[in-house]
Amino acid sequence: MIEEGTDCHSCGENPAVVICLGCGIPLCNQCVKLEDYGFGCDGGKIVAFCGGCFDDPAVNTVSRYPDVL
Repeated sequence: MIEEGTDCHSCGENPAVVICLGCGIPLCNQCVKLEDYGFGCDGGKIVAFCGGCFDDPAVNTVSRYPDVL
């Protein structure tokens, strides 16, 4: 949960609205990178990452398989 008045830890400019799934920092709606984690026929969920975690295949496991997407 994000406390009211928390700024984005990526840019420091905007209010934080979501937490990075990888490292847990608060992010604003401009800095967050969203990934669609699918679960086959059962659907999936949208997860939020900071830029570093989004690009790290050890954290964002979807990025390990770029040819599948």
